[in-house]
Amino acid sequence: MQNYKNKLSSAVLTLLIAASLAMCASCTTDMPPVDNDTSDTTAAVENVFNIETVVPPAVTDETTAEVTTEAVTTAPAPYEPEIINPLTGLEAAEDFEGRRPAAIMINNIKVATPQEGISYADVMYECIVEGGYTRLMMVVSDYEKLPVIGSVRSSREYYLDFAANHNAIYIHAGGSNQAYVEIRDRKVNNLDGVNMYIPNMFYRDTWRQANMGYEHSLMTTGENIADGIKYKKYNTDLSENFDSPLDFVPYDTIRVPEGGDANYLRVTYHVAHKPYFEYNKDEGVYYRWQFNGERHMDNTAGVQISFTNVIVLYCKTTATNDSYKHMDVVTEGSGEGYYLSMGGYEKIKWEKATPDTPIKLFTESGEELLVNRGKTFFQICTTDMAASTEIK
Repeated sequence: MQNYKNKLSSAVLTLLIAASLAMCASCTTDMPPVDNDTSDTTAAVENVFNIETVVPPAVTDETTAEVTTEAVTTAPAPYEPEIINPLTGLEAAEDFEGRRPAAIMINNIKVATPQEGISYADVMYECIVEGGYTRLMMVVSDYEKLPVIGSVRSSREYYLDFAANHNAIYIHAGGSNQAYVEIRDRKVNNLDGVNMYIPNMFYRDTWRQANMGYEHSLMTTGENIADGIKYKKYNTDLSENFDSPLDFVPYDTIRVPEGGDANYLRVTYHVAHKPYFEYNKDEGVYYRWQFNGERHMDNTAGVQISFTNVIVLYCKTTATNDSYKHMDVVTEGSGEGYYLSMGGYEKIKWEKATPDTPIKLFTESGEELLVNRGKTFFQICTTDMAASTEIK
């Protein structure tokens, strides 16, 4: 029986070899004789097909690391636009990185409200003037595209210092005696709607003149501003090595100040003027109210003004001895304040070496203050106002 199985196996193997030889034209025809002994059958088949045993390489830690490295893909770099508005840190359609902005004085007494075009400000300042009233100064990078702006109001010398924070071209309508002295002595590039001839730069709004008063009716536009700058041949390039006071967080990141909650801020300039901000969590901005709870509106755009950042700065302030009781606001030196953003606040410090150098902002521990990207409102207060400041 065993011999029968050997013969059968030999026969089957012989048939397989024959079939393989028929299919492989390159194989040799001189085959060794096949007998009933199967002990060398496997060797014979290997010799016929020149089979080589391939041993796979051993898998080592090094091999595994090599394969893993090739399989891992690097995370995409964080998005950052090529063009950024230097005053807001946000993406912009045009590059104004090296160009001077415009700083425009805006009337801010109740009879002159609502103002026109103020929601287009990238940065806004408010500071006291005589009588407990305030003026605004809006700073804009893309000033050519501004709509109607106004009413434009007179200068005070410390507003020249605020404009210098951004190396801005200064736009006003008249000013105090001291403001004119400093405009002359400091060689400030300015466009004046009262004591300077600039063709078609300013105009009187007849409705405002009839309903608000002559002094609250002087207006301008972005196109007029651009023409005025060209007419005066002012240099539009930022000063060499200019260092902006606004340092922004990395793009697509948000920093919430950790000093406490700041969903509400109120400051008191006068019994009739207690402007305040309320934080809108859904939009991440602070909306502004003034004059006993009236929304601070831009009549041109039909919107309430709002800001991502509110920076409160306390400056030593005294009344002068002139007949108008003009205020003397000290912007040089150092002082304290608050930074509000994203519903939180922290205490900060400020330093300004000279009237013409930009202000620098620091955290309470002395590090440079990083602000969130967006519009910023500088609330300039007297040191006496610190006691009545409300943050909650």
